[in-house]
Amino acid sequence: MPEDKIISHAKVGIIGGGIMGVSLLYHLAKEGWKDLVLIEKGELTSGSTWHAAGQCPQMMGSYNLAKIHLHSTNLYRELEKETGQSTGWHGCGSLRIAYKQEDLDWFKYVKGILDNVGAPAEIISTNEIKKIHPFIKLDGIVGAFHTPEDGHTDPTSTTNAMAKGARNHGAKIYRKNRVTDIKLLSSGEWKLITEKGDIVCEHVVNAAGSYGPEVGQMVGLKNIPSINMIHHYLVTDEHPTIRKLKKELPVVRDPMASAYLRQEGKGLLIGPYEKNTKCWALNGMDWKFDMELLEPELDRIEEHLNIGMDRIPEFKDVGIKKIICGPITHTPDDNFLAGPAPGLKNFWMFCGASIGIAQGGGAGKYMAQWMIYGDADINMLEFEPRRYMSWANKDYTIKKSSDQYRRMYFTPLPNESIEIGRPMKKTPIYNKLKDSGAIYLDSYGWEKPCWFGKKGMKEEYGFKRTNAFTYVQKECENVQNNVGILDLSTFAKYEISGKDSESFLDRLCANRIPKKDGSIVLTHMLNEKGRIQSELTITRFPNDTFYILSSTASEIRDLDWFNHHLKKEENVSVKNVTQDYGVLVLAGPKSRKVLSQLTSQNLHNNDFPWLKGKEILINKIPVKALRVNYVGELGWELHHPMDQMELLYDAIYEVGKKENITNFGTYAVNSLRMEKAYRGWGSELTGEIGLVESGMNRFFNLKKKNNFIGAKALQEKIQSGVDVKIIYLEVDVDDVDARGNEPVYHNSKVVGVVTSGSYGFRSKKSLAFAYVKSDLTEASDLQVEIQGKKRKAKILHKVVYDPENKKLTA
Repeated sequence: MPEDKIISHAKVGIIGGGIMGVSLLYHLAKEGWKDLVLIEKGELTSGSTWHAAGQCPQMMGSYNLAKIHLHSTNLYRELEKETGQSTGWHGCGSLRIAYKQEDLDWFKYVKGILDNVGAPAEIISTNEIKKIHPFIKLDGIVGAFHTPEDGHTDPTSTTNAMAKGARNHGAKIYRKNRVTDIKLLSSGEWKLITEKGDIVCEHVVNAAGSYGPEVGQMVGLKNIPSINMIHHYLVTDEHPTIRKLKKELPVVRDPMASAYLRQEGKGLLIGPYEKNTKCWALNGMDWKFDMELLEPELDRIEEHLNIGMDRIPEFKDVGIKKIICGPITHTPDDNFLAGPAPGLKNFWMFCGASIGIAQGGGAGKYMAQWMIYGDADINMLEFEPRRYMSWANKDYTIKKSSDQYRRMYFTPLPNESIEIGRPMKKTPIYNKLKDSGAIYLDSYGWEKPCWFGKKGMKEEYGFKRTNAFTYVQKECENVQNNVGILDLSTFAKYEISGKDSESFLDRLCANRIPKKDGSIVLTHMLNEKGRIQSELTITRFPNDTFYILSSTASEIRDLDWFNHHLKKEENVSVKNVTQDYGVLVLAGPKSRKVLSQLTSQNLHNNDFPWLKGKEILINKIPVKALRVNYVGELGWELHHPMDQMELLYDAIYEVGKKENITNFGTYAVNSLRMEKAYRGWGSELTGEIGLVESGMNRFFNLKKKNNFIGAKALQEKIQSGVDVKIIYLEVDVDDVDARGNEPVYHNSKVVGVVTSGSYGFRSKKSLAFAYVKSDLTEASDLQVEIQGKKRKAKILHKVVYDPENKKLTA
């Protein structure tokens, strides 16, 4: 069938022919899906792809992004063998310059990630820099990060190579054919209305790049968090010295210039990420914009050009041959948007990439896995479009995305709190806690108190223990010895009710659903492959009503999971009540004494035991009191009307003064939960892991009357075994603790990865979770590399604090 004749039906319709959309088409076809179409309003690579510089760095501070970038570079290097189409790959390697110690500390962290994923990297001295790149002026430089196997590629050739590969597997591409509207049919399918005919699709993917918001509006999606930033790069005339080189120079990334500098042919190229940023097309894209460039604005980038050209003086010897100025998309955290759109079934987002050439190949692979199998082989949470699409407005997106563009070559520091665009979502006691010394971090728009110092203090961010350490220690010790109070209102919260609500939840959840009113269970929702989709705390209340909690990050994700799995015949109501309820955690051996002075409810163990919930009055405020917590001490979660939060907090704090009550934050929570070996959603429990691998066997029940989603896959895993398993570690450290992504070694070989870690102040141990090869869960000679140093790690087979739960159940 000729490609200019539109087919009427397809399994997947991808809108947008940039590198993201074409890569997804290619990988879906390679995985075996048929009836795939891609619709592009202009030519392939129109928009941003065609004019991109094509940089492909492997230096990533994210374990998942590192895997994405590695697949991209490997694919671009090998694609010509498969398709016969050159990608224009230049495997020249890269150098990232360091000016200060914190740069080198970050390099050590990143090297651990790259060692784990298999991307060669080394931290080199200034003498070694000269051997690799003889033209760099070394003034002020203390070292560099060298990734010898990355480089740059030709965006158009690479995209066309993947397009050819997709066509070879039967996929169809329709160029010069704009999608003008999208309709949801009663069948649940989507109708793409195009200039050349309609196509009914089971799945639709918005891979429209700069036009992502316009395509989203066709299905009612507003405030898609992606804007266009104007970006320049300049190419020089040929340089006589460059012309004589026998080996291509590596790409240089210079944080002082905030620019990339590289050889381009026999000349040079420089591309700055300027401080004086400028957005473009904020009021919407013109559909006529195709393979066009914007008028250069050299005055905005002059400072960066001067610094960059001074770093490699050869730039000053030749004239400028070409100036490229065009739009590139950015998001508030500079991660692309990949995954289901909120509230819609089988409508996917795959856009918003700021370095799309580097990420396109790998992102397409893992997005294809998600669409076909229900999850990917990496944790896709950090790319979820629903992380922003329920709350981020246009003003927030502009401010944060502009700042991310500006910070492209900043050294990112752990837990660094960027104030721009904040606060967005805060609880009624936000100012009160801030006046008490709360240092906040934003989490999916929420202001979350991390730790409490003196009023006006700020954290001195770094890869070693910071000034927060001693304050967090005091918080943990007070929770252990007295009583602490924590604002944990950021929980996602739902009410599920109706006569079929129990059977509905029983079908979705791996653990037993509570039969008795007031009972609480921890459970997980799985997909058909038995992989973890969410972690839930479920409390049963009268009249078939279930109050459900999940993580901050999962609010819209879980809401969609509930709604998409409802059957038409089921009498079930699903209500998102996240904004309705505040949550105060009261924890510590004196928590019962404090709370009992504010309620007539009997709080003693016989009447209100662990893992029970009751609706009570506290200081005349209605509260869902749940005797459960994440810190391993006697305590309650107090869920109450958000508008009465300040009254409740004040009453508790006033009574608690006699018992030395103090505020505590999420840093303390992480320390305390590590001592109880509680797995964390998003770290230990993710979409590429199942309950068997994560050691959560006691939280699923294969004897349930009705099989739950994923039960068959779990049974198969138990019988056949798994490749990796979780271990709980005590690590021998000095002034630095594992935080996540560090490599685990055995016999000098990388055998696993740390998922999270912290210092435990009650046990006085530095602790970590890691996944390792399943035959090493009893190994006695493991090491964890932290900040470039391999440290002894001992596997712990018992929880280090209160293993018999005597504190919790007191």
